[in-house]
Amino acid sequence: MTEDDARRFLLLRAYEAPLAPPWTDADALAATEAAARSVGEQGGAERFLAARAAEGTARLLPREPAAGRALQATGRPRWIGAALVALALAIGLASPVLGPSKQLNLLAPPLLALLCWNLLVYAAIAAAALRRDAPPGALRRWLAGVPARVGGAAPGASATPAARFLADWSRRAAPLWSARAACWLHAAAAALVAGLLGAMYLRGLAFEYRAGWDSTFLSAEAVRALLSAVLGPASALSGIALPSADELARLRFSAGPGENAARWIHLHAITAALVVLLPRALLAVSAAWRARRLARRFPLALDDAYAQRLLRSHRGDAAAVRVLPYSYQPTAQALDGLRSVMAHSFGPRTEVQVDAPMRQGDEERLADVPGTGAAPGFVLFALSATPERETHGAVAEALPGARLLVDESGFAQRFGATRTAQRREAWTRMLAGLQRTPIFIDLAAPDLAATDAALQRG
Repeated sequence: MTEDDARRFLLLRAYEAPLAPPWTDADALAATEAAARSVGEQGGAERFLAARAAEGTARLLPREPAAGRALQATGRPRWIGAALVALALAIGLASPVLGPSKQLNLLAPPLLALLCWNLLVYAAIAAAALRRDAPPGALRRWLAGVPARVGGAAPGASATPAARFLADWSRRAAPLWSARAACWLHAAAAALVAGLLGAMYLRGLAFEYRAGWDSTFLSAEAVRALLSAVLGPASALSGIALPSADELARLRFSAGPGENAARWIHLHAITAALVVLLPRALLAVSAAWRARRLARRFPLALDDAYAQRLLRSHRGDAAAVRVLPYSYQPTAQALDGLRSVMAHSFGPRTEVQVDAPMRQGDEERLADVPGTGAAPGFVLFALSATPERETHGAVAEALPGARLLVDESGFAQRFGATRTAQRREAWTRMLAGLQRTPIFIDLAAPDLAATDAALQRG
């Protein structure tokens, strides 16, 4: 998918998983049918999902202003990069880089601080590359605040669909925006140096600058060694010779007016071009290529329940769901509720296989239960059971790919809201120690939208 395809796909997903007004099941069906007609039966998965997202957002946006604002907020502001580069160039051209004295001090060249800063930047980039760090940490934090700034609410379980989309997009788009920000910053740094070099030559045309030096501690030989280390590559590349120690001794400002600064301006300009202008331009091109690649082939995984449900609907396939009750025999009403939940989350043709309940001590059967793969695996517990790390926790640990459902059927009616909350907390606390999160559901009267949202969160 392209960047724009992915944005529309995730926006529509925020209104469909779970279903949120003004989007309806009829709208979802209409978008699916329109996309299927558009791409045909043999259309690829990404092409179908992108077409469906385009059809769906075309129906959603006229009815939901918040969705339109969210989509606009996540769009690419194409003017920022050009404005930043233009501003940097203007600042460089306007800078009195050679100073008002019309003297160029060879031991304090005007671009020295800029050269040192850029060398530090290159060192930081190299260190981050060696550590394989992801540089956009600050960018991710900034993007994470977009939902609150645009949608007026922080993302969370009760957030609006638009805010959930903004939070989701900020996380997924961080690498792309990091590459774009790197491109803009590197290009701006190159433009700043180009402006400074232009300012030097423009002022050199209108005024005569004199070059020389003075030092309390350094001799002419030491100054020549220092200048050879800094300006030697530029001298070798341009053929402009550096003066000897005797010539440098005559360039002391205390001994005379120095010399015309033309060759020193040339040498410093070439050095700045070698150290800043060329590397920054190459880094900007590299970041632009990376951003273009990410924008044209956005890294969006399509293996979650939402995408797979849409693809099965397009292909006419049926999902196969296997559920393993543990130390619990679901009632007929609970089984009907379970099938309703699976049909709502994985498609109306979902085939639900409910295994015979596993009793404590039957752990040898765990090897036969698929926790990963094409068929989603589920383990069904009962809230009425006291959660135990040695039994319930052992099953959860043995099936790391299975989703953990906890059926609340009848518990609240028998014991009240306080006991239900306490028991939920006990289950959550026990499974949190295994880095697992249970999904609580009343299979006698399931909340399909809430359960679907929990399943979509992974």
